[in-house]
Amino acid sequence: MVKTQIFDEYSYKEAQLMNEKFQIWLEHSLFTWQWWFGVIVLLLAIIFWLKFRDRNSTDRLLYSGLFVAITASFLDTIGHSIGLFHYHYEVFPFTPTYLPWSIAIIPIIVMFFLQYKPNVNPLLKSVIFSTFASFIALPLLSFIRIFHPVKWNYFYSFLILIVIYLMAHFFVQRNNFEKIT
Repeated sequence: MVKTQIFDEYSYKEAQLMNEKFQIWLEHSLFTWQWWFGVIVLLLAIIFWLKFRDRNSTDRLLYSGLFVAITASFLDTIGHSIGLFHYHYEVFPFTPTYLPWSIAIIPIIVMFFLQYKPNVNPLLKSVIFSTFASFIALPLLSFIRIFHPVKWNYFYSFLILIVIYLMAHFFVQRNNFEKIT
């Protein structure tokens, strides 16, 4: 029989750490220029999507975008939890992921790539997207001290993002999204 005391102790320690993280966020992150950068990027990404999306394919693209956001957030949570990397200056203090990155930038870029020139080879588009995200955007986030790779190589992100893009492409190409009349 498992002693619940161990779980209770762990939960208590976790709550203490979350409180400490919240205090650090309040004192050292909230309203810094990096925090404002995240808020502005999040808002600009959403505005960009609303303005430039293909209105005829919005549902299909949003399904793919939701898949990308969930997958990116999940993988970010795992990477953060096992100490591969961490984020500073989170927009929201109680998430281990950098929300502008995982729920806005990555999904919106993928959705834009999916709608723009849909007949271009998806592998080529995935490599272009992954190259930009992994070797330009992530190093930029690292340079401005938002992303901190601990045991992480940008090449890992490159490979993972190729797979995520190709899976999103598969979802957006499915015929099950046709409207029912």
